Amino acid sequence: MNLWLSEIAKAVNGELKNFSNDVIVKNFSINSKNIGKDTLFIPLKGIRFDGHDFVKEALQNGAISFISQKEFEDVNIPYVKVQDSLLALQNLAYYIRKKLSDLKVIGVTGSVGKTSTKEYIYGVLSLKYKAYKNQGNYNNHIGLPISILNIPDDTQIAVFEMGMNNFGEISKLSQIAKPDIGIITNIGIAHIENLKSRYNIFLAKSEIQDGMPENGILIINNDNDILNLHKREFKRKVITIGIENESNFRAQNVQRHQNGFSFEVDNYTYFIESFNFHDIYNSLFAIAVGTILGVDRQLVKEAIRQKERLKRRFEIIRKGNITVVDDTYNASTHSMLSAIDSICEFDGKRILVLGDMLELGEFSEEEHRKVGRYILQKPIDVVVCTGKDAFYIYDEVKKKDGLKAYFVSKDECLDVLEREVTSNCTILFKASRGIKLDEVVDEFLKER
Repeated sequence: MNLWLSEIAKAVNGELKNFSNDVIVKNFSINSKNIGKDTLFIPLKGIRFDGHDFVKEALQNGAISFISQKEFEDVNIPYVKVQDSLLALQNLAYYIRKKLSDLKVIGVTGSVGKTSTKEYIYGVLSLKYKAYKNQGNYNNHIGLPISILNIPDDTQIAVFEMGMNNFGEISKLSQIAKPDIGIITNIGIAHIENLKSRYNIFLAKSEIQDGMPENGILIINNDNDILNLHKREFKRKVITIGIENESNFRAQNVQRHQNGFSFEVDNYTYFIESFNFHDIYNSLFAIAVGTILGVDRQLVKEAIRQKERLKRRFEIIRKGNITVVDDTYNASTHSMLSAIDSICEFDGKRILVLGDMLELGEFSEEEHRKVGRYILQKPIDVVVCTGKDAFYIYDEVKKKDGLKAYFVSKDECLDVLEREVTSNCTILFKASRGIKLDEVVDEFLKER
């Protein structure tokens, strides 16, 4: 969107400095190295860095102007002085979203599956509309506003993933993005360290309604116990998806195939090229959104079948007769159990390399033990645990005769795999992102 600098200053309650002639801003960036034509640089102050230190670099790279909490007496271009540059970023995104009154927005939140659900929905909507999405994990109080600032002018519909760590965060994002359709993928225990209970997580995710219009639609996973139990507490119209429970969009006759799953919704057959059972739920959200927004069912079918696999999210890598499943992007109890279920569908020897699930606080030991006890019921041959709290997984699985269990440092994982990996073998790598188990995956693949 093209905005005059004077208009920006008014939107963020800022003061114009060095102002003589107005300039048009066409792009926005918080990265001094990523400066395109007619770009406004917005420096943010963090714990370990201060973007104001890179204002001059941004100007050298072609920035047309900038917003700043600090005075810059030695620059001769107009800029906007504000009290708080992060608040200015958010206020500007709020202003732009209000100007885009014809834009339809879908907001996606939940404990797991947000990104995959966003990608499925974007793929479906792209076949009928000029669609836009926030990239990667640009889903927080910084990433979502900057995504809104850079929406192309011809966009008809946008899909925004919304993440959180505590109360109030989804509310702020929702009031900025103003979703017409809100999605809650599930309520797990991610961020329970801050929120203390799953019901509190439910309340925090429910904040997605705060920016929605009165006639907005909320789509929820009816198989999730908390969402199913508390769905009458929502203040917007609720539409449900599910497999086990009766739902508005229910997958039935689910069949596993060599390269994915087929299922039926309202007597119409869909197929997803995924080995992760949970992707059925993610695709059901896309089927629901596509139906609500008038996308032809045949186009919906093509979109969910063709969805691109995301890096390190149950990514299948074949090395001869060895299959590596890289699921190291993140981990929660729910996604850990789902990934283990999916691995059990593979033939041959099954090896799990599991690291810590983070942000569980006082619940961490019990949740890791829950994973361990779950593995005891499954046809798993080897479990390799690494990380402080992954010890509790190891402590449970070591009880099973015939199952080899290891508790080792991250550096020692490769030594164990060297001994245990044989032909016709599948290895799942999964942990929270902060454990950096992806480094072990890369080293393992490099040696094959």
